[in-house]
Amino acid sequence: MRALVLLLAVAGTCLVEAAASSNAAPLDPPGVLLTHRRQKRDWIWNQMHIDEEKNTSLPHYVGKIKSSVNSKNAKYVLKGESVGKVFQVSEDTGDVYAFERLDREKISEYHLTALVVDKDTKKNLESPSSFTIKVHDVNDNWPVFTHRLFNASVPEMSAVGTSVLRVTAVDADDPTVADHASVMYQLLKGEEYFAIDNSGLIFTTTKNLDRETQAKYEIVVEARDAQGLRGESGTATVLVNLKDINDNFPTFTQTKYIFAVPEDIRVGSSLGSLFVEDSDEPQNRMTKYSIVQGEYRDTFTIETDPNHNEGIIKPMKPLDYEYIKQYVFTIEATDPTINLHYLSSVSIQKTARVIINVTDVDEPPNFHQPFYHFQLRENQKKPLIGSVTATDPDAARRSIGYSIRKTSDKGQFFRITKQGNIYNEKELDREIYPWYNLTVEAKELDSSGYPTGKESIVQVYIEIMDENDNPPEFAQPYEPRVCENAAQGKLVVQISAIDKDVTPRDVKFRFSLGTEDSNFTLTDNHDNTANITVKYGQFDRERAKVHHLPVLISDNGRPSLTGTSTLVVTICKCNEHGEFTYCEEMAAQAGVSIQALVAIFLCILTITVITLLIFLRRRLRKQARAHGKSVPEIHEQLVTYDEEGGGEMDTTSYDVSVLHSARRGAPPPRPALYAQVQKPRPAPAVHAGPGEMAAMIEAKKDEADRDGGGPPYDTLHIYGYEGAESVAESLSSLGSGASDADVDYDFLSDWGPRFRMLAELYRAEPPQELPY
Repeated sequence: MRALVLLLAVAGTCLVEAAASSNAAPLDPPGVLLTHRRQKRDWIWNQMHIDEEKNTSLPHYVGKIKSSVNSKNAKYVLKGESVGKVFQVSEDTGDVYAFERLDREKISEYHLTALVVDKDTKKNLESPSSFTIKVHDVNDNWPVFTHRLFNASVPEMSAVGTSVLRVTAVDADDPTVADHASVMYQLLKGEEYFAIDNSGLIFTTTKNLDRETQAKYEIVVEARDAQGLRGESGTATVLVNLKDINDNFPTFTQTKYIFAVPEDIRVGSSLGSLFVEDSDEPQNRMTKYSIVQGEYRDTFTIETDPNHNEGIIKPMKPLDYEYIKQYVFTIEATDPTINLHYLSSVSIQKTARVIINVTDVDEPPNFHQPFYHFQLRENQKKPLIGSVTATDPDAARRSIGYSIRKTSDKGQFFRITKQGNIYNEKELDREIYPWYNLTVEAKELDSSGYPTGKESIVQVYIEIMDENDNPPEFAQPYEPRVCENAAQGKLVVQISAIDKDVTPRDVKFRFSLGTEDSNFTLTDNHDNTANITVKYGQFDRERAKVHHLPVLISDNGRPSLTGTSTLVVTICKCNEHGEFTYCEEMAAQAGVSIQALVAIFLCILTITVITLLIFLRRRLRKQARAHGKSVPEIHEQLVTYDEEGGGEMDTTSYDVSVLHSARRGAPPPRPALYAQVQKPRPAPAVHAGPGEMAAMIEAKKDEADRDGGGPPYDTLHIYGYEGAESVAESLSSLGSGASDADVDYDFLSDWGPRFRMLAELYRAEPPQELPY
């Protein structure tokens, strides 16, 4: 191309000179520069490129730069950031050389500027020209993974071919060159359960991945560049965690459950728990307990504790020992949410036997009816709803007090008087709750008006009667669509209406449009439906892709109510067959109802109260432990002094008649010799001297020497005086009458036969001072 430009330039110059000669123009004086006749020159060189990582010796020839300047005093010069370090040019020939081995992955091209200057003056003989030296790629890199460790998860029991994770290895070579950046993947570990394709996608090869058998798998992936110069590869590790699904049935831990409950147990309270085992994770344990055999499905219910997955048996109505003494039925544990397609095992022990023995107690009050049913008009406040009556079946015929269980009236809509009359405190809406199930308690009261602890409950069902206080609305959420080129009269959608109020059989709904400024027409079919059709014809999607059409719906109630519902019509693109090809997606409207918010608040409040009660209970236990010790602890400490005496086995070691006579108030027949030695009363914080102990020992030795029928002396120290230095001080009961008179020793009878004698000695009569 440039050669053609040079030829045209030379031809043009010749034509200009010929024209100038024909016009006989005068010659310019010598020394005048003929700039207007100067011939334009151009740069001439081969295309510049070089391969990376060349193995030949340096320097490497790159190419030649050449100008059309025919001056022997000209030289070629290169300018640029890499000139001198990487590239150099021959001043005379214009040959460009690379003095380093190039790496395309670091720098793929170099931008240089070529100049031709005068060797002496250093002035440019031609305008500078910029050019680029491109580095050609050589497949000299192997793939490298973006991460050395990948984490993935897949549901257990997934089908064969389920995608797990896509790993990526990057090859730094030029992807535009064929096969230079291609990567091949293979598994070095984990190929028994998984495989990988050429795109790096890891998928399952078996459907028997059971989390309960093995929850984690380790996969080693290799990425190899088969056509690379080095033939090396990179590896990465993938840790696969199996996500649990509900694929195991619950099983009972035992085959029979036996419970004993009193007949006055409250309806709805827990009488026992049923336990099952489920190998799934807690979030997938949703056991449902049910009674499958027996006549008492209406007597008991089994609720599932969501925290521990255990079944709580609760009575649904009062129990009567005089009527039924024992309940026997069969229960079953199932999981309705289990996926039978992924079922890993079939449970064997899914049923168990339940035996409930009722124990007899004093009878609580009896209601005159098993349940009460009252009716109440909605939107009315404080009318008398009805009355309940209960009596005491016992001979005492105590008065009865009534109350409504708070758990059955969480909203505190009702109250009950002392006479059993039920009123509502707030206006009720049938569309929110058409029924209210109240639990009314009847408590026996003593003569002072305080509860005796005997109570009964009855269910009160309050039916809210309907009034026409809700306007009609759409029967369902409509999402109509219509083609933008729809013809006139095209049916868009047929709508119908519902009413939250009780709908009579002769209900009639009337439909009409809330606006006439639209491309739609409403036709009332007089059968509680209406047709929405296209009014004029085609739509303009550029102006509006969605049309909001208000529809007025009226009922024939008393009074008649009218509601407005908005129909959102989407204008879509369609093909020649009238099929939708593109429609605007409407954003889903999400919201939380007031009832849901109230339920959430009540749940949070209940959890807070339970947590506070647990905290207070633990605190009271700590305080009780800090202020004193329990009876078992005292008993245990006293037993540690068992070495000091033999209990009833040592009754022959002393004259028991002395003690018996003291209890009866009679003087002893003959006091023993050791009784003459009185134990001195030690002063507080003052220890007695060793003389007291020595005197007592001498006296007892004399007694033993004179008493030929007495036991050896080494058994007498059991009831003797231990001395002031002893931590236990005196263990004898002979001198403790004055200080322990106010102590109740009846608990000694509970310690067994070894302490029965002491219990009789310290029983009821106050001890008297023995005469010495």
